[in-house]
Parts: sequence; structure tokens; C-alpha cells
Amino acid sequence: MKKFPYYCLVALMSVSSFAWTSDLSSAIKAKNDKYIELFNEGKAEQLSQMFTEDALYLNDGFSIIQGRKEIAKQLKMEMSAGLATITLKTVELKSDNRTATEVGVWEVTIKGEKSNEKILGNYLVVWQKQSNGQWLIYRDVINYSEKHQTL
Repeated sequence: MKKFPYYCLVALMSVSSFAWTSDLSSAIKAKNDKYIELFNEGKAEQLSQMFTEDALYLNDGFSIIQGRKEIAKQLKMEMSAGLATITLKTVELKSDNRTATEVGVWEVTIKGEKSNEKILGNYLVVWQKQSNGQWLIYRDVINYSEKHQTL
């Protein structure tokens, strides 16, 4: 009988953790949907506003980009390659309530005159919760891979 309060505490923590994880998943999904929308519309400047002021952007084959303004320039350069659309799929999401780590896969389709080209890859994003409760990208690591698989 003395253990009963502990069981109740563990059950309560499990339920509240599930609700919090569900809220986090919903928040990050909404952020990813916005990222997709802005990317697909070629809005690099607005897309850069999803990053913290001191964010790092590590894209395969490029130097490390630091800061929102420099990330905006990099995104503009990447988007200048032509009309493209992106899809994102979260594979794993973990958090400590101040930061969230997201692992996923992405696919970019570049629209060509005669055909479309697909580029595939993986990503690791560290989200940082701001004082206003919003999640912004603190670290964005992207790589390309012709053949990849999810966990």
C-alpha cells in the first residue's frame, strides 16, 4: 500500500509527458508546414525568420553559415537554382522543454522545362524555445544522399 502513491505519481507523469510530447509534435509540425510553404513559394527572407538570430546552417557542400541575415542570403542563393518544392518527414523528435531535436528526411523536386529532378537527403534540426513560447531553428544540418532510409 505504501507504494501506491508512487504508482500514481508515475502514472500522472506519464500522462502529462504524453500530452506535452503531443503538443510539441503539433508545434513542430506546424513550423515544418510553414517552412514547406515558404520554401515552395521561394520566400527566402521570410523563411530566414524561422531561425534564431545566432542560428547555424550547415548544408552539405557549403561552409557553415551563421546568423539569420547570412542564412537568408544562402537560402536566396539556393532558391535561385529554379522553381522547386520540398517535402519534410520527421523521423524522430525529442525535447527537454527548452530545445527539441528533430531528425528527418527531405525531398526537393526541381521543376525543369522537360522533366523534374528529385534530390533526397536527411536533416537534423535543433529547435530552441523562445521566451514568447515560439520554437525557432537554432541549428540546421542538412545532407544529401542518393539512397537513404528512415530509422
